[in-house]
Amino acid sequence: MILQELLRLKLIPLAKTSFVFGLTFFLVSCFGPFKELKYQIEDSWDDTSYDISNPLPLSEIPNPFSPNIIFSGSFGDDSSRNFTLVYLNNHISYASQTGLVTSFSLEKNSITWSYSHNQVITSGISGFEDNLFFVDYDGYLICISSSGSIKWKSFVGEIISPPLAIKNIVIVRSTNNNFIALNNIDGSVVWNYKVPSSPLPIRSWGEIVESDNIIYSGISSGKVIAINASNGLLVWESTFSAPQGISEIERSNDTTSKIIIDDYAIYAVSSKGNISAITKLDGKILWSRPLSSFQGMDEVDDSLIVTHNSGSIYRIAKDINKVLWRNAELLGRDISRPFVLNGYVIVSDYEGYIHFLNKSNGKIESRIKLSDSPLLKPVKISNEIFAASSIKGDFIIISLAEVNYKKNKFDNEKLDSVEEISTNSSDKDSTEKDDESLIDALIFWD
Repeated sequence: MILQELLRLKLIPLAKTSFVFGLTFFLVSCFGPFKELKYQIEDSWDDTSYDISNPLPLSEIPNPFSPNIIFSGSFGDDSSRNFTLVYLNNHISYASQTGLVTSFSLEKNSITWSYSHNQVITSGISGFEDNLFFVDYDGYLICISSSGSIKWKSFVGEIISPPLAIKNIVIVRSTNNNFIALNNIDGSVVWNYKVPSSPLPIRSWGEIVESDNIIYSGISSGKVIAINASNGLLVWESTFSAPQGISEIERSNDTTSKIIIDDYAIYAVSSKGNISAITKLDGKILWSRPLSSFQGMDEVDDSLIVTHNSGSIYRIAKDINKVLWRNAELLGRDISRPFVLNGYVIVSDYEGYIHFLNKSNGKIESRIKLSDSPLLKPVKISNEIFAASSIKGDFIIISLAEVNYKKNKFDNEKLDSVEEISTNSSDKDSTEKDDESLIDALIFWD
């Protein structure tokens, strides 16, 4: 009877209209105009749509500076781009995939020793005090001295991320998210903690980090965990980038980047999802925005420098969660994790180039070609000197000591909106055409 009366009075269409109007009003009031909604729920500038198999050609750089090459040589064996150099006790150590660990003396400008393990190295190397650590294909964690002699080995399983050595222990994370702490004197197990794995995790080399005796690590399913370094007890677990999609492949979403830590928060970015600020104390999300990165990020001043999966590079303010600049000149060039030194954001690409971006505005100010193959993650030697190596073993030490750069007024001022920042040459056309992808896509949940 009620339904018939509503039909007779034609109130059902009116009810539908009222519902649609109410929903529209709600969405607009929460998110702003509809034309902005699409960009508020995607990566900034929708970089995910770029065809990374079609790399942009390198553009000319007006008045580039010339970095000072201090040393150039070769380690003579192939490495992996997931490995990094280690700077320890005035030596730079390099690991090849075939099992050769080589140490270069900065004082003598020559190789001082090599250790041949005769087994594939899967994790890369890390160092602490007088020891170097790596994991081999058989699943053994190896400790060698800074002079190249083996101290001990202990079975830990399949490890492809670098060990973390702190104080009296060295910690590894297996591919099935088993965290194991070992005594760094004799290799005995101190504790272990097993995290339930997702059905299809990425075999990640994401690094473990430590602050105030707490271990932080990204894991599968867009999560971060905090573990007490003394006893291996879980402090908290936080999901900052929930998996999306139907199939397990679509939902695969790991935290492959090294986590950034400051006094109050940690910052994590997932391989397919969000970048977020998370409280160190209890794992609560302070802010989160869409941005995907497999390679990772670094920090400069009070901001994060992030390499997007497309190859674009972002600078994001930690406190106000806004993009301060974006460089899109290197799209599709398989850009590395950024490395900040002497006022520059330094990245490498698949052709062996190193690009120097001004940290204040993101403009490329110079580039040099170090090799014909991709580069390992560089290592800082001082505030003006760093070392880099290619996966083919090419080795170079670079100084920026005599490079003069101008500081943008940005260093001392906070910007109200992204439109106040001059864009790179590849962005100018889209700005002039009022590309909607530039509108408030950078202001997420403000």
